[in-house]
Amino acid sequence: MTRTPSRLGLGPGPRFPLHRRRCVWALAVGALSLALACSNRVTSENIALWKTTQKGPDKLHDALADRSVSPKLRAEAAVALVDLGRSGEVDTILAAATADERADIAKTLEPAYEAAMKDPSPEKALAYRDALFSLRQVASAEDQKRIDVALLPALESQLLAGKVRQGEHSIEKMLTAIGPDASAMLVRVLAAPDQPYTQAAELLGKLGDEAARDKGAAALIARAPKIKASEKDHPDLFYKALGTLGGPTAVKYLEAEASSGKGEESLRATRALTERRDPAVLPFALKIAGDPKADKALRDEMFGVVEGIGGLEAQKGLVAIISSDKEEIVRYRAFESVLAAQKAEGIVPGLEAFPASASYKKVDVDDLLVKLIEKIGQPARPALVQALGSRVPLARMTAVMALAQIGKAPDAPALQKLASDSAPVKGFPAGDTVGKEAAQAAEIVKKRT
Repeated sequence: MTRTPSRLGLGPGPRFPLHRRRCVWALAVGALSLALACSNRVTSENIALWKTTQKGPDKLHDALADRSVSPKLRAEAAVALVDLGRSGEVDTILAAATADERADIAKTLEPAYEAAMKDPSPEKALAYRDALFSLRQVASAEDQKRIDVALLPALESQLLAGKVRQGEHSIEKMLTAIGPDASAMLVRVLAAPDQPYTQAAELLGKLGDEAARDKGAAALIARAPKIKASEKDHPDLFYKALGTLGGPTAVKYLEAEASSGKGEESLRATRALTERRDPAVLPFALKIAGDPKADKALRDEMFGVVEGIGGLEAQKGLVAIISSDKEEIVRYRAFESVLAAQKAEGIVPGLEAFPASASYKKVDVDDLLVKLIEKIGQPARPALVQALGSRVPLARMTAVMALAQIGKAPDAPALQKLASDSAPVKGFPAGDTVGKEAAQAAEIVKKRT
């Protein structure tokens, strides 16, 4: 055989016929093509491999979107994408799929997500919790129930440990979607001895219906002695949680605590009654606020409760206190509450309730009535113009003084009509009549556009 130098420069080698060389190259190209084809096939092995390659994520995306790929492998591709931090792509593809496709994929995907939620890495566990809830949003009602069965125990254990992390989907959003079963879980957390309760109370207060919230409050009250003993450095937490839950059981307990005369304990219970602004609390709050024998600090807190509840009934109760309480400071405090509860609507009834027989210092009227009205601003002007026609001199005088501060040129005619009003206010400086103040105020507001 004729020998020629090797192409590698290692000495002479055999010279193959051209047709044999072509066969060798054909075999090599075929093997390469086969290898490439195998590397692009969607298999469990390739899905695992694609997680480690540069172009792999795009192949995983295509595999999940490809309807010719089996649902099981599409689910594996979804898990891999979530593991790579590309859960948004999974959500988009699944949202565009048909209901039947999603149902088939979910058979593998839901248990895979559930298992992955137990990953020792907190970040990975959170990512899969979010992914599972995202799947729930596009799943069938039957699949949603299965997903809820997986999500609730995980969330419950985190609440019990006091280590709930907020991810792409907040825990509030998830529990709201789950519904009554979520409320029942939160009640269990509140009933668990020696376990954190504040977050569960806050969530149940937002999400639960009255029956669930009442059960939660009862469970928390049963733990009250232990909680109070262990939280001496944070005594407000228990009361705030109970106030957040509200409902008949909580209200009854808090009202009893507020009436107990235990100083700070009573005040904490009273503040808790402001959390839900429950109209059922109003009669009790008005009773304490109007009780001259009650502790002054407690009465002041109760005015805050009334303000928070607001409404016409609150206004009526506060007006009654203004007209009847013997202490002027209490009357002024009640007027402050009327404005806080009713804003401009409370100006006229509040002012007209002050006893005509009482004496009023001009400086007090300015500081404790006028300045409060000024805080309401321009929305108070119509009510003040209305008060100019009141039968009560104090109401007219206060309206005049307030308009001098916040009135505008259009209010001048109404003020000028009172220029001849010779009525005084008992306690004001001699000669300081409503008419005199009105004439001065008219000149002031004329200059304002």
